Amino acid sequence: MLGIMACLIILFGLTPEIPAQMQVEDLKRGLIAVRQGDGYYLSWRLLGHEPYDTGFHVYRDDRRISDEPITKATIFLDRQAPLNSTYTVRALQEDQEMAASEPARIINRTQGAHAGYFDIPLQRPEPGSHGGIYTPNDASVGDLTGDGHYEIILKWEPSNARDNAQRGITDRVLLDAYTLDGDHLWRIDLGPNIRAGAHYTQFMVYDFDGNGRAELMVKTAPGTRDGTGSFLSQGPAAHADHQQQYRNRHGYILDGPEYLTVFDGRTGAELATVDYVPARGQVSAWGDDYGNRVDRFLAAVAYVDGQQPSAIFCRGYYTRMVLVAWDWRQGQLTHRWTFDTDQQPYNNQKWRGQGNHQLAVVDANHDGRHDIVYGSAVIASDGRGLHTTGYGHGDALHATHMVKGDPIPKIFMPHEVGNYGVTLRHADTGEFLFDARKDGDIGRGVAAELDPEVPGFKFWAASRLGLFDLQGQVVGRVPNSINHVIWWDGELSRELLDRNQITKWSVKQQRGTRLLDAEGALSINGTKANPNLQVDLFGDWREEVIFRTKDNRHLRVVTTTMPTSHRLVTLMHDPVYRVAIAWQNTAYNQPPHPGYYIASDMDFPPPALNIRVTPAASSRRSVAVE
Repeated sequence: MLGIMACLIILFGLTPEIPAQMQVEDLKRGLIAVRQGDGYYLSWRLLGHEPYDTGFHVYRDDRRISDEPITKATIFLDRQAPLNSTYTVRALQEDQEMAASEPARIINRTQGAHAGYFDIPLQRPEPGSHGGIYTPNDASVGDLTGDGHYEIILKWEPSNARDNAQRGITDRVLLDAYTLDGDHLWRIDLGPNIRAGAHYTQFMVYDFDGNGRAELMVKTAPGTRDGTGSFLSQGPAAHADHQQQYRNRHGYILDGPEYLTVFDGRTGAELATVDYVPARGQVSAWGDDYGNRVDRFLAAVAYVDGQQPSAIFCRGYYTRMVLVAWDWRQGQLTHRWTFDTDQQPYNNQKWRGQGNHQLAVVDANHDGRHDIVYGSAVIASDGRGLHTTGYGHGDALHATHMVKGDPIPKIFMPHEVGNYGVTLRHADTGEFLFDARKDGDIGRGVAAELDPEVPGFKFWAASRLGLFDLQGQVVGRVPNSINHVIWWDGELSRELLDRNQITKWSVKQQRGTRLLDAEGALSINGTKANPNLQVDLFGDWREEVIFRTKDNRHLRVVTTTMPTSHRLVTLMHDPVYRVAIAWQNTAYNQPPHPGYYIASDMDFPPPALNIRVTPAASSRRSVAVE
């Protein structure tokens, strides 16, 4: 049979279809050692390209302290150890130890009984010329230097930032880059022609071109200075008047050029600038004449070709909606496709007004390429409309694999208009699994498995809607948080993350147990009560949470030391989760979700990830030691 197939390939030019592999970062082991009692709790990554059953040995001060290879959870408790011991781990391949990992990050500060933390010092800006006081706001991560470790990119928000519906002059938006040790790499000043507020600046940090180092893409304007202190000078910015301020007397910026710029992650230097698409055009064509709807921006990263990441920059969701895919390849920023609800011959009109205050990225139809969940609408990887429910605008949504064994993700969404309440639908067709009707604005909702004693995804929302199961049946009391969910306590269900607290919710007992009170740390974005970022930053597959400190001069990184018996690949090698970290800062921040089913009844080993590390990093593979 193989011979016949070979002949057919030769005769007819047939080639076997091989699923494309998605580019991911070549991460280091991410080993941490957190002081616990008289010893240290260790945690490290299982990487996505490694065999699931890879064993590890742990070394303290160059002496092996693990008796047998560790083939279960990637954690280890060294019960007796001097302060600031040096730890490494070594993977085993065919019973042979590979090169030692980088030394562990030592964390000696604890937060309660089951968490450790460290603070990253920040260079807080002076108050702005219009009186705005700066606080650390949304954050993202990327390997800016190509060393296999993440750096943090932080947006500084002035206190006079505005919602689009509000008049008022704002101070400038600033973007900083820091190492986890607090080294300040660069600052980008977006200038006077970018207004401050949750809906104006969505910044995407990712290795877009696969060179092993992350870039930053963001909307810019005349007056923007890059990380070297220079004004933008490429493309349409070459002839910009950087002294001109286009702000009107109400504080809106409804005139003047708009750009999209790629910045070098190492230096913050401008790499390329193009005109922002779509142009604002006539302001009133977006639904009002004062500048609210025209300046509603969203952004994401998505593998729309199934192999390399593209940037998705968007405008509008109340009326006209435009999504544009951009590729950064070999030093060129090129346009891939545009989806425009108002584009002739208006075959996209039914998608008009179906957007959200945030978005998500999933493989909606199981074809190996990413699609954009824009609210009540899903836009396919090729820039066509995939489906729309027609239920209109909402504030929040959650999209992930919620049904065991089903290759199609589900979308849970509360609705702001009409009497639509909340809906759960299939990501490919939009067909409802259930809809729970209720009049009015249902501002928030969450989807997650909460309790392994009551397995399966549960759904709840504001206005006392929920707690629903997959069939839309009420199965318990609504939890005391309708915000983020996080993997923290070692189980495969998730915990509630709200403000600076993490709570384990029991569906059975209908009450919560507090796991973390991050004293001295605060959330951001007012009543949204978001962390600066939640992310699988290092260690095993569970997530870290990043808050600002009360003095607004540090970021506090908090990690769990609760034991787990589960082994999962680092979430950052799952492309759906990884792009969710990139889009998390978009407008109304929502928690990240993975690209496969994770819950207490999941099968092990999990599905293998179809990924490849970036070429520049692949030459840095570990080698066996003698």
